[in-house]
Amino acid sequence: MPKLNCAVGDLAITVFCNLPENTGNIVRIKSGLGFREWGANSQPLYSWDVEIATEHGWLAYDYDGYLETAKCGPVPDKYLRRITPPRGYLADEFADSEQLQTDFHSIESALIS
Repeated sequence: MPKLNCAVGDLAITVFCNLPENTGNIVRIKSGLGFREWGANSQPLYSWDVEIATEHGWLAYDYDGYLETAKCGPVPDKYLRRITPPRGYLADEFADSEQLQTDFHSIESALIS
């Protein structure tokens, strides 16, 4: 069973994005959206609803050649990596500093329940 890179509440950085302007955004994971069709990917990808965590950041979305920007929106887990703050840094905001891996089955079970 594949593992997810992020969980709700995590800070993450966007990586390997199809639109270069999206790579390197710092986002906070708000909620899970489940499996969604995404671009040219052959299979649906597990996606998160995220919000930009930096003042001047934007997410860019391509809608049939028209580029739209937003402060929040969907991002597939495939394009996110959890950020672990250095020990003692922002300790009040983060419950732990260990990498969290969640499997798809656990999330699907929680969403169905």
